[in-house]
Amino acid sequence: MSKYFQYFCLRKRVIFLTKLLLLLVLFVSLVFGLVKPEGYYALFVSVSAYIYAGFIVERRSSVHMMFFLGFSTFIFLPSILNWYYLSVDFTLYFISFFPFLFFLFLTRGTKVKKFTERNSALFVYVIFCLIFLALIGIGFGRTVRGGVAFLLILMSLSFVQGDRNRNLMVFIAFLTVFGAYALLSWNGFGRTVTVGWLLLACLQFAYSINFNVNKYVFALIPGLAATLLSSRSLLDLEFKGFEAALSDSAYGPYRLASSFIEHFERRGYDFAGFFDQIVFTFFVFVPRDIWPSKPYGFGFEYTVRHLDAYLVDAGHSIASTLIGDHIYYLGYFGVITSLIIMAILAMAVNFLYRIKGLNGNGVLLFSASMMVLVWGGMTSFSARVVLPSIVFVVLFLVLRRFLTRRVKFVWGS
Repeated sequence: MSKYFQYFCLRKRVIFLTKLLLLLVLFVSLVFGLVKPEGYYALFVSVSAYIYAGFIVERRSSVHMMFFLGFSTFIFLPSILNWYYLSVDFTLYFISFFPFLFFLFLTRGTKVKKFTERNSALFVYVIFCLIFLALIGIGFGRTVRGGVAFLLILMSLSFVQGDRNRNLMVFIAFLTVFGAYALLSWNGFGRTVTVGWLLLACLQFAYSINFNVNKYVFALIPGLAATLLSSRSLLDLEFKGFEAALSDSAYGPYRLASSFIEHFERRGYDFAGFFDQIVFTFFVFVPRDIWPSKPYGFGFEYTVRHLDAYLVDAGHSIASTLIGDHIYYLGYFGVITSLIIMAILAMAVNFLYRIKGLNGNGVLLFSASMMVLVWGGMTSFSARVVLPSIVFVVLFLVLRRFLTRRVKFVWGS
């Protein structure tokens, strides 16, 4: 055995043990942070944990990057601002960090694959861009929403690794459709979904031209920029200060979800209510006309239970952040159930990644809504992803001959 090989093996062991030690220190720090979650020690631990998470995030995985972006925007930054201005402690941040890290670990094998030339995909992509523009032009822009995730997949299939000119034109085509939708059809609501489409498209374009995306910059800048969109208009950007932004839907849900443990302590376990949320999550695709007694998602259910009647009549819904709905019904035991949900979602992500004909781009179906998962929880995520999933299945089955010669699921590739 050569000295070089021995050195290489020793170096790998040292790196592994170092990572394991850091993880152990982080775990202990988070536990101590839960004991005293309101002081400067808690702030230090939260920032340290966030930096550590950045090392774990796979830069060349759209799922990881969009999940990290969502965590930064709706949990990390809100936790600091709400603590600084309103003395909200870091408890929710600490207990959300465990399922966040768990999901990153389970989806670590979803790196973007090399983009290869697929002229048939490019042809289909151009046709869909024209169709979507026509629908937006004649006033049917809302029908486009369910197909944007599929359009993102077609865009990625049309890229060629390192071909800047071609890829730029493909990217501009998407920007044209997105711009038309944002200016002519978007009503200002659903900012998390809409902005997520744009950021994911930018990320895929960066991958295709070999541009190195800084993980922290990508994750933090949109969260800070969220304060500019409080007016819900892309043409009316105004910064009124971070304290004023605390009431916005980007920063407010963290503060609300932080109070859910108090609801639980007053009521105790509500297994029936939590079971309804599980049912809604997995059967959200069933129309309410067919199933009138279908449970409501947590956002609207909370409105019915705790907010004014006029908000219920208006169909108002709140965001629970990543695991807020779990702790509302189950208290700290909800951390365990959130890990189970994260494992199920990770299985779905890995499944989509291994659709051979899509060259790993199937994950974009979920990547486009990862911010929603962190912002609104499992029921909001399922409600947002069900229509794109149905559209994806239908269009992929219809167009699979143009995209690939055969459909085959390859596990472990």
